[in-house]
Amino acid sequence: MDTLVKERTAAGPGSIELTSAELVTYRHIARQGLVRIDELMSGAHGDVSVPAVDKLIATGLVRRLGADCLAAVDPARVSDRLLGQWEERVENARLGLQWMRGQMAELGLIYATQQQALQGPHLERIESHEEVVRALERYADDCREEVLSARPGGAHPDAELIEARYRYQQLLGRGVQLRALYQYSARFHPPTVRHTEEAIGAGVEVRTVTGDLARFVIFDREVLVVPLRSSPGGALVVRDADLIAFAAEMFNAAWSTGEPIDKPRERTFVQDLANQTKRSILQHLIDGADDRTTARALGISVRTCQRHVSDIMQQLGASSRLQLGFLLREQELLSGRSPVSTM
Repeated sequence: MDTLVKERTAAGPGSIELTSAELVTYRHIARQGLVRIDELMSGAHGDVSVPAVDKLIATGLVRRLGADCLAAVDPARVSDRLLGQWEERVENARLGLQWMRGQMAELGLIYATQQQALQGPHLERIESHEEVVRALERYADDCREEVLSARPGGAHPDAELIEARYRYQQLLGRGVQLRALYQYSARFHPPTVRHTEEAIGAGVEVRTVTGDLARFVIFDREVLVVPLRSSPGGALVVRDADLIAFAAEMFNAAWSTGEPIDKPRERTFVQDLANQTKRSILQHLIDGADDRTTARALGISVRTCQRHVSDIMQQLGASSRLQLGFLLREQELLSGRSPVSTM
């Protein structure tokens, strides 16, 4: 019967998860009160087995009396010992979990700090034009989904168009969606028209709008780049989600009112654009803007702006700009009740 009692070799607290054979064996021993080992192992008791007895002795539910007898033990005495071991194990696991959570939180803080260092602050000023160009190239290289670009002005330098061509070809090749807004005056600048036609053929969506258009570009709704007024050639990089969402809404609102740049320029269409330009000039006059500021905002030359103002003054019978402002308010030409086409 040397195999009846074995030393426990398993690590950790004992288990009292008993099989059906072990439960039958314990029930038989408990009923008998005292059982001889040779009688128990004689095979007369069916499900009783050496492994079952070994398990009961190992857990303390059965104990040996003398050399050849077994007796059942009150489970309450065993449970205090076994459950105490398990409670200690659970407490150690809880402390380990708490320690691990603290360590993971610390690692998360390290990662977030590193990412912020890599991405930069929510607002970052770049004073140098060369640094702005390098930053735009970096953002374009990292872009994976969408670029929204608002490009005011009529004529765009050849070098700027070549640089833009390289960027959109790289972006389109990665499946990035590109949408660009120009002011309507860009339609009458042949190099810009040729550039946009090539871009449209490659997959870029391009529309033109009348009136004011701010210059900015958004990469993946994560980075917004706007020019610095105080530093020509410089830019402000914005990574604030709320500001970027606002700029994207502005873009989409302008986009919904824009016209595809490849739309045929019928006479009525061109006339409508001219009327909308005059309406924008009127608004700038009301706001007190000078000709240079108005021309820059609308993407037209100062001479063209002055010609529009002269036409408006002649049609309204105004002999001065002061009188023109009075007539504009008197006739409510900017209230939406008088059509601009009357000019």
